[in-house]
Amino acid sequence: MSNNGSPAELSRGPPFDRRGAGGLKRVQQRPDGELRELLIVELRRSSNISQRTLARRLGVAVGTVNRLLSNMVDAGYVQVSNRGVRPFAYTVTADGQRYERRLVLEHYSSVLGSLRRLEQRIRARLGELKSRGVERVVFYGAGDVMEATYRVASSVGLQVAGVVDDDPTKQGTRKGGLVVGPPSAINELEPDAVLITTLRHAEEIQLKMDLCLRSSVKVWEL
Repeated sequence: MSNNGSPAELSRGPPFDRRGAGGLKRVQQRPDGELRELLIVELRRSSNISQRTLARRLGVAVGTVNRLLSNMVDAGYVQVSNRGVRPFAYTVTADGQRYERRLVLEHYSSVLGSLRRLEQRIRARLGELKSRGVERVVFYGAGDVMEATYRVASSVGLQVAGVVDDDPTKQGTRKGGLVVGPPSAINELEPDAVLITTLRHAEEIQLKMDLCLRSSVKVWEL
């Protein structure tokens, strides 16, 4: 295996961001467009509904629901059928239904764009591992990100030696043709590197790995 850096660099991989995987903040606010789409769905499902109930279903503050509803009423997307009845009876107008379709298309386009960026990020990281002499890799994290990473690994010439996860309910299940094991199995799999294939809890996993892996094994984040 080639050695393209100092032992410290190769044993730990790149520095990790204290805010979480890839420098992403742990809590992300839903964009207004997504909230408006969900709000219209809820209003179409139940027109007589309180703002407090809407806020609970959307996971936001009542003030946020009030602001979004007011904006959509002003825009003609939603009408208040009877202001004398509480909770108000809301009606999604024809313009509101067209607006909902537009929001759905925008949301799908955004999701597809995010998936493409994630695949580019995965491909770049796997290519970097390969260029540093890694041949066998274990994935830590058995979720959707891992499955996307597994599909790319073979195309860059990496052998996936195994998949591990902390979640006991995932251990023993099959992901990407591999049986998910516990983290304690990593050393037995004899990887050159461990790649953290989750965008959550990456910092905690990295610290845990530093304590239990043999020093020659690299730990990387996506």
